Amino acid sequence: MSSEPVRVFVVDDHPVVRDGMRADLERSGRISVAGEAGDAESALARVAEARPDVVLLDLRLTARSNRPALDLLRRIVALLPETRVLVVSQAGENEALPALRAGAHGYLPKSATAAELVDAVLAVREGPVLPASLAARIFAEFQSAPGDRLTPRQQEVLGWLARGYDNRDIADAMGISIRTVNRHLEDIRDRLGHRRRSDLMRAARDYED
Repeated sequence: MSSEPVRVFVVDDHPVVRDGMRADLERSGRISVAGEAGDAESALARVAEARPDVVLLDLRLTARSNRPALDLLRRIVALLPETRVLVVSQAGENEALPALRAGAHGYLPKSATAAELVDAVLAVREGPVLPASLAARIFAEFQSAPGDRLTPRQQEVLGWLARGYDNRDIADAMGISIRTVNRHLEDIRDRLGHRRRSDLMRAARDYED
């Protein structure tokens, strides 16, 4: 086991939270903070330069949506496959699930103690870090059919996709805007963990079968 400290990068839009995490982590003597960022736009370049062992990522980098954090997560995972991403957020388990599908290696609520944070950072280097309740939900999800993970409206979109319809055709068939179709497909990607359209179409055909 290496005696080098675990190098961590903190992404959170609250400076006070970042300061608190830095103090808690470095106080352990086993972790060093290699950098920090307060928004998704600047985080990727800084993470790429720092090349940390672990990224701590808040899902709520804006007040309106967790989409910027999820997009950042996917880009970090693609760019730095050896870096582990631990979501530390108060967004809740429902919003943590899309992050795990997008490639996060664990989830820790912001209510965790300093000791729990340190333990999670050290543990996520070796494997997934999940609260027991969230682990149980993921296990149940793997046992379910793909359609069980989707809303009725999302299932309808997936059904049209299985028939070979493109986004415009789906919009016309359902009487909705193409923008709404795109949003449904993005949510389906998050729920099923498929980013490429070819993978999504295979999942759609499996669902139809």
